[in-house]
Amino acid sequence: MATHAQDILIVGGGITGAALAYGLAGSGRRITVLDRQTPTNRASRTNVGLIWVQSKFLHLPDYARWGFLSSREYPALVSELEALTGLRIPVQFRGGLIPVLSEAEYRQRGEYIDKLREVLGEYRGGMIERAELDALLPGIRFGREVTGAAWCEEDGVIDPLALLRAFRAALPRKGVELLDRDVLDVQPQDGGYRVVTDNGIYEGGTLILAAGLANRRFARFALPSLPVYPDLGQVLLVERMPYVMPIPVLGATQSFGGTVILGFRHENAGHRMTIEQKGVSGEGQWAMRVWPELAGKRVIRAWTGLRVMPNDSMAIYSRLPGHANAYLVNTHSAVTMAAAHARLLPPFLLGGNLPETARGMTLQRFGFTC
Repeated sequence: MATHAQDILIVGGGITGAALAYGLAGSGRRITVLDRQTPTNRASRTNVGLIWVQSKFLHLPDYARWGFLSSREYPALVSELEALTGLRIPVQFRGGLIPVLSEAEYRQRGEYIDKLREVLGEYRGGMIERAELDALLPGIRFGREVTGAAWCEEDGVIDPLALLRAFRAALPRKGVELLDRDVLDVQPQDGGYRVVTDNGIYEGGTLILAAGLANRRFARFALPSLPVYPDLGQVLLVERMPYVMPIPVLGATQSFGGTVILGFRHENAGHRMTIEQKGVSGEGQWAMRVWPELAGKRVIRAWTGLRVMPNDSMAIYSRLPGHANAYLVNTHSAVTMAAAHARLLPPFLLGGNLPETARGMTLQRFGFTC
């Protein structure tokens, strides 16, 4: 079996791995990305594509800050990718909305935003009343129970498959080798790392594990148990409608093609991939209360997807214990954080320090020495 040598090996070429490779491409290192999609771990194919920061964990203020930093890097990144590849990436940077269905919910959401603003020192948004919501999205006739919405101007929505396609098209243009390989084993060797695939062995001085749930298997040479679990999401796809949602609504988001994706469920259900009616019916009922017109539309598809979720819901950016040149990247917010991954993480992956905001996101918080 042939052996190939590179400076940096990235295992995983989804949005996270591709964003990291793109950001590292100007470093002068020889970089190879090894990736083969599996039938059950296709997070980018079961993703609404929200760039979402307004509900990123009040109890994890640095993670919330990290999301806002990524959102602010996004417009320049998208423009750069489009110019480099010639591909159009459908995206809206016009904010995001969470409708509320009672005065009590309106107050509760407003209190959350007030606390988040206090912790972060700033927050570009707030609660808006029903009349302002109607003015923002005049093409939608909201249900009578809708009293208003939480609004954040730094949210957005992007076509996740178009983003992934652009990253993957950009990598060869930036000198990165992107290979369709099934990774079978990862091991340290002679001060570097050896990755065995179904079509060759790859060796590199630096290893970056960005393979989502598969990182649990690939990191076993350094960690007996990686503190992440499969987070099951289930969604419903409603038939195509006239495009009336230039600002995304959490839980009932219209795609750029006009279909509407319903769902916001999180469930720790192992590797189960079956659709459970109870798992989606509640979201569907909520969506019809928010947007009654949906009640007369056809559901044309339902599907599930597994997201990788760190045990404390915050991203993991870390060297592996005992391995100064082996890195682990795991986050359930791959789309939201893609710009931060491409723009802000590369110095860390080249041997430097994490950005200040992300310095509490290593494996040390789980008791590991790294």
